Amino acid sequence: MIWIVFGIAAVLVTAIAFIAVGGAVGRMAADRPPAVYDLHDAAHWIGDRLPDEVTARLSYDDVGRVLGWHLDWFADVGTASRYGQELSGDTARSEGTIAPDDAAVDAVVARSVAEEGPDAVDVVCVLDLQMKYLVAIGAVGGEARPD
Repeated sequence: MIWIVFGIAAVLVTAIAFIAVGGAVGRMAADRPPAVYDLHDAAHWIGDRLPDEVTARLSYDDVGRVLGWHLDWFADVGTASRYGQELSGDTARSEGTIAPDDAAVDAVVARSVAEEGPDAVDVVCVLDLQMKYLVAIGAVGGEARPD
């Protein structure tokens, strides 16, 4: 008789454990992991994917400089945050968390010209791959709908 009670208790404890663990896993699966941007990793990822003509003119340091200017632009328009900080309200100054690509390209090309950096074609190539990198790490979502 005691073995039956132990057996029922073991089955009950196992069932509760499965339900608890399953619920926690379900909640965690629904949460989106944070996208962490590392400038060094981004510069190497992008530098390795640039066309040969561009890599003949740019070093990884040049790529990193252009990426830094791009990140400065994100911060200036309010579409960047520190780790764990949400973008909302006063923090997001550019129509919520939406930033037009053309404005970023114009700003970074202008800064590159002002600081005698890479030419406009090289900057555009780097920024195009930068956006692909941001999508790859999950920092940027799809295109925003008007509503």
